[in-house]
Amino acid sequence: MEFFQDENGLHKFGGEIPNDFYIPQNEFLAGFQYLGKISKADKNFDWLPFDLNLICPIFTDFDSLYLDYSNPTEPKLLHPENSGEITSAYDALTQDSKVVYKQQNFSLREFEGINDDNEFEIFGIIGKPQPNFEDEPVKVPRCPKTNNKMKFVAQLFSNDHIKYENKNFSSDDEYYENLFQTLNFWCDGSLLIFMEPSSKVVYYSISTT
Repeated sequence: MEFFQDENGLHKFGGEIPNDFYIPQNEFLAGFQYLGKISKADKNFDWLPFDLNLICPIFTDFDSLYLDYSNPTEPKLLHPENSGEITSAYDALTQDSKVVYKQQNFSLREFEGINDDNEFEIFGIIGKPQPNFEDEPVKVPRCPKTNNKMKFVAQLFSNDHIKYENKNFSSDDEYYENLFQTLNFWCDGSLLIFMEPSSKVVYYSISTT
């Protein structure tokens, strides 16, 4: 299934960090950016233990990220432990750099899958992660607390669906400045999200071609 923009949709991408949600302590450049919320009220996500607020240090070169949502409004960073050592391709960033994206509501609908005709139009999918290469399937991560295989939540793509509302930094490089004005993952990559419902650990990684 794919996410599509719907003003009455249950899922919200972009927007301000909710007042009752707290970003975990970290030293990432630019820190965590708030990406939105997936609602368990949607029957496709009734397996989620709670509405899932999505956060990720999308401007950094992290390999994999594990957050413990045992307290769903105050997740804890499990991995990486050396967040202050993770690099970034963007020279304009500081630890306080922040982008707020314009909130858009989304619903889900069935579709036939990603192909050459729609690959630059899809915002996000659920059901099965889309590999970058046909002969290289997405590796399912294991939970660091239970060692169970994690369940696929969603994959979000860099197709300019979500524009920025405001930000507190700018780049002298026009190319990078344009990148900061839409929600994207390393320019043209995608964000993979998995969860282990029993441990409430969530995994994020960015996949690129």
